[in-house]
Amino acid sequence: MTSKDKEIETTTTTANIKEKEDGDSRGSSPESDTTARPDLLNALNHLREIPDVLQEGILFAGSGPAILLQASVPNILKEPQGGDRLAIQLLESVQTIISYICCLALGTKKEKKALLNLLDHEEYPLKENDHYSQNPAVRLWVVATLYATATDIYQRVYGKMDYRTAKRAYTEYSLIVSALKVPDDVWPQNREEFWQYWDTMIEDIDSSALPKNLDKELLHNFKKVPGWVRPFKPILHAFTKEMLPPHIREGYGLKSTASCRAIYRFGLWATIAIYPAFPKKLRSYPQRYYQRKLEEKLN
Repeated sequence: MTSKDKEIETTTTTANIKEKEDGDSRGSSPESDTTARPDLLNALNHLREIPDVLQEGILFAGSGPAILLQASVPNILKEPQGGDRLAIQLLESVQTIISYICCLALGTKKEKKALLNLLDHEEYPLKENDHYSQNPAVRLWVVATLYATATDIYQRVYGKMDYRTAKRAYTEYSLIVSALKVPDDVWPQNREEFWQYWDTMIEDIDSSALPKNLDKELLHNFKKVPGWVRPFKPILHAFTKEMLPPHIREGYGLKSTASCRAIYRFGLWATIAIYPAFPKKLRSYPQRYYQRKLEEKLN
């Protein structure tokens, strides 16, 4: 996945949300009626494009590639892990971030406000399952992998986004990124900058240093994902292999075999042919599942 496959934007800049000075809000609780970033909350309540993208459950087909891409950079987790623990913590962490993103994009105004207040007070509602490092560069890479893989899957199924839609979707996703406490000055300001950053990161990954057994450990711990995902394990595994850049796939010891490519092509063909016809309620079930997990904490 490189910028050659993406439409390049040259002039747009991401909306820059200015944080208000803390002032007397520093002593307020997360449940307060006020929020430290009212402009950001207002913007999150008026999203137009990104909810239509992120509501699609098929985007979860990109979770496998996203996890392996995240694990390909050093110090992705707070504490170094290996083998089984690495796989478990990555699975837990990616689902935690997805829960936050779903709430910020698709939740009610009350839910968005509650989550934003908690995040601003660094009282993360799913903290026990968030093992990612707090390093801004790591947080940037995590949300970047989710954006890139979701964009890839969405356009494979629905076709390429037009310029204006893609521009607005990126701008709105940038608001979510800001809510997740990724500093505005590290997140690429427009799509052209993003794909330049992405290509550089992909090229700089040292494939010789990748944990060779991580893919097997992820499959072994597939029980950590929701039950409705498990029947799709063979197809998701094929998607994971085929969506990874070749040198990263090889670095993990994975191979693009004839059978794997056949499963991938069939899965993609079936998805394109059938999935869009499903009722919206069914297509958006995965997102509602993760929203409900977070609702318990917010309430």
